[in-house]
Amino acid sequence: MRGIKSIFFSTFSLCAGVSGYVWPSPYDFLEDAYTVSSGFADGGIVAGVNPCSISPFAGLSPGRQAASEWLRVAYHDMATYSIDTGLGGLDASIGFETDRAQNVGPAMNSSLQFFRSFQSENSSMADVIALSVILAIKNCGGPSIPFRAGRIDAENGGPETVPEPQQDIATHTQLFAQQGFNVSEMIKSHLPALVACGHTIGGIHQADFPGSVENATTSTNPSGVVHFDDTFDSFDNHIPNSDARIFQADGNQTMSAYAKDPTLFASQCGALLERMLNTVPKAVQLTDVIEPLAVKPYQLALTLASNGSLVLSGYIRIFGTSAEAASATAADMPVILSWLDRNAQASAASSVSASAVSEASNSLWGNARFFQVNAIINGQTGISSFVVDWAFKTQDSLTHSDNGGSGFPLQDVVLYQPANSCVDAGGVLNRNTTTYAVIRNDMGPITAAYVDYNSNVNQVGSTSLKQITTRIPLVHTGNSSSPLYDTYSATFTSPATANQGRVTFDVVAVIAGETYASLNNPAISAAC
Repeated sequence: MRGIKSIFFSTFSLCAGVSGYVWPSPYDFLEDAYTVSSGFADGGIVAGVNPCSISPFAGLSPGRQAASEWLRVAYHDMATYSIDTGLGGLDASIGFETDRAQNVGPAMNSSLQFFRSFQSENSSMADVIALSVILAIKNCGGPSIPFRAGRIDAENGGPETVPEPQQDIATHTQLFAQQGFNVSEMIKSHLPALVACGHTIGGIHQADFPGSVENATTSTNPSGVVHFDDTFDSFDNHIPNSDARIFQADGNQTMSAYAKDPTLFASQCGALLERMLNTVPKAVQLTDVIEPLAVKPYQLALTLASNGSLVLSGYIRIFGTSAEAASATAADMPVILSWLDRNAQASAASSVSASAVSEASNSLWGNARFFQVNAIINGQTGISSFVVDWAFKTQDSLTHSDNGGSGFPLQDVVLYQPANSCVDAGGVLNRNTTTYAVIRNDMGPITAAYVDYNSNVNQVGSTSLKQITTRIPLVHTGNSSSPLYDTYSATFTSPATANQGRVTFDVVAVIAGETYASLNNPAISAAC
């Protein structure tokens, strides 16, 4: 194989050390979840911590606070890191460690149970934990923490190195130092600072720490929670009551400075928590910072219609942080998609206007609006890439977005056909799934054609899931509506997907030594 060409006709382009995030990327799902917090194309994560005071399970666990529990999960996961060996860190090993005394209480398992809905081939549990903390802190009024992806999930538990309430200050200092929080002579200030940042939201529960809290349990407070400060649902510098003996490690200098300067508190907490989230095993290389793309396709699909034409459907997201972006009305925004044919040639007929999606979308970082695309493309000439020209107002000059210079790539060789694909509704635990695709028949010998089904399975001893890929051959089933394409299908057994993370599949063909693929198709739900 001389390379893989996805439906987007490019190899994934976001990796460690490479500047600039362009579409498509293996981390597109994480960028989507990072960018859209509610409304249309909701990433789904922020719903678990909105409002900041909400308890797990959509508010059905009184006395608990999901946002603070997510932050606790991230620190307890990272706390296995050893600066001496370079092992441990934020690697989702916490899933194997929830029965330890240092991880007492339901927070670990319930948080991981929520996070696993977002696990997939390209979104590890460790990345989901990191992203969830960033979104929770921002939603609680805290600082903006840069997000990097690329974490790899551990396959077993790490050492028992989480500081515990009954330990003395010397032990806590040593454990924090082992985790890397000992820059120069600053450990005494880093220790209270990191604890303050972690304890500005949430509280301590008598049910979990009876030696630290007494007489707090009531009928309306069944777990006996005592909040760390008077603004437990706001990430702010109101932190005098949570951990006095640790705060005194530097003579209370850090806490005094924080109490006087909320900006200092936010900036230093942002930096420390970023370090915490980016503490990973030495063999792991994180990506560059992922930020919302100004223009990005969403759920874009290219299919073959019954009349032999190609149909490009899906959405274009426009994101901005300016005042003009905030005041723009989607219905008044011109958004035009123009494409090149498979020979990279343009024509006057190769463009279409996208229509505004009526449902609003919300973002913690700016303003996101979506526009629906429905383009009919000549099946004989095809498509190879497209660009988007747009403006926030009809009277404004159009902005030309070309995905970093080469356009948004597409390929029209291997096309998944969702309209024909279906799932046998009779199955309960396992169901027969039939996937249909069309493949160009005029490009040379097809030496391989298959479906890679990317699913998740339970792991013994962990709440987290493990990603697996099952390969199923595609079988030639006949002609299609176009003389340029033949039809293929694959039938395979797929597990029920309830709470089993994100399930996707790839349709792949090797033609004349080149590999073409329609990647990251969502799990099929239509009944046969």
